[in-house]
Amino acid sequence: MKRYPKTTTRVSQTIAGRRGIITPLAAMVMLIVMAGIALIVNRLWLDAASLEVTTCVETAVLAAGHELASDELLKEKPDFQTLMNRAEKTANKAIILNTVAGQRIGIQLTKGDNLLFGKSIPVAGTGVRQFVQTDNRPTSVQIKTYHANRLNNPVAEFMSDLMQTNLGTAGAQIEASVDNNIIGVRPFENVSIPAFPLAILKNDPSGKHMETWELQIDQKQGKDEYQFDPETQTVKKGSDGIPEIRLTSKPRRGNISDANMQILDFGSKFNSEIVDQQILSGLSEQNLKDFHGQLLFDSGSIQITCSPNIEDSEQDAFQRMIGQCRICFLYDKVDATSRSFNGTADCTNMVAGRIMAIKRLDNQSCEIILQPGVITSRAVILAEIIPSETDSNSAQKASKEKDNKEERQNKYIYKLYLTQ
Repeated sequence: MKRYPKTTTRVSQTIAGRRGIITPLAAMVMLIVMAGIALIVNRLWLDAASLEVTTCVETAVLAAGHELASDELLKEKPDFQTLMNRAEKTANKAIILNTVAGQRIGIQLTKGDNLLFGKSIPVAGTGVRQFVQTDNRPTSVQIKTYHANRLNNPVAEFMSDLMQTNLGTAGAQIEASVDNNIIGVRPFENVSIPAFPLAILKNDPSGKHMETWELQIDQKQGKDEYQFDPETQTVKKGSDGIPEIRLTSKPRRGNISDANMQILDFGSKFNSEIVDQQILSGLSEQNLKDFHGQLLFDSGSIQITCSPNIEDSEQDAFQRMIGQCRICFLYDKVDATSRSFNGTADCTNMVAGRIMAIKRLDNQSCEIILQPGVITSRAVILAEIIPSETDSNSAQKASKEKDNKEERQNKYIYKLYLTQ
């Protein structure tokens, strides 16, 4: 009979020894794998959260930038502190419109801290824009923020505590600016030009009309009987420091030159249904098909078919738009066609205004009380920035470019866009 007591003992001891080595190795491998998965999950979470944070901050900074271009700029002495206060208030309202990781962002935006006002200035020779903080006529607003509590990301909490980092912090630095160096307007897909198909008489050398934009608005001879409340978005009686102009269509048995406003034909052929839609919704790509999809005023005036009549349905459409600021056009002269009910307006520029009141007069002409306003739009076309010259004539060319820039500046229409 054979016995193997010693061999059995040695095998058992060997297996037990191997188990003692494999178990900690497996645990270490598992820890490494789990840490790797954790880092991947954290990276994916952070990418998604960062995108959501960026969206929230962009919404807030664009809302604040919109407040920098308001009717306040048309007053004799604009109160820029009021504009910045409105921008701060609006930004704080806007930043909570979106959520990040299912949560509202609990960030208070404060002027001078994480909400900065200034100007976006091109750096000479590079074309790169640099933000310069200033309260003197600011045209840019910048938001700098990060979320300190890491938005309840458990992986980030663990890794940040372990590595003493802000690995799970989602943040953004976004800047928006308004610019009024414009040369035209262009609609694009799903974005119409916020404009009325309406032209206003700019001046009248013959002296027949005193109700012209140049006299009543530019020279401030117009009455100041209405005001617009930006808080309630309503029109009410009272003075606000901005004059109005009285626009009238062609009276009964009158002719086209008796009117100081014209309805413009942007593909409507004066079909009231189409004109009504343009009054309410603006000008689309389809409306400007005959103008190559855009209206440019950098090369001179644009001749547009016009009508001095405002139909009842069109008057109703204008009535619905009381208080809404929209782009309008200025014309120097109008030439009647062989048919007495229309003509061609020589449109030279764009302005913006809001209808304060509208009514039908006894002579069947339509009277509109319009006050100039300030509007921002993505459909605005900015003038191209010419890089600084380096030759001996650079000073002269820079001076000429400055003069051209001032001529292009439109105090009624601005483009609002992200600059960083």
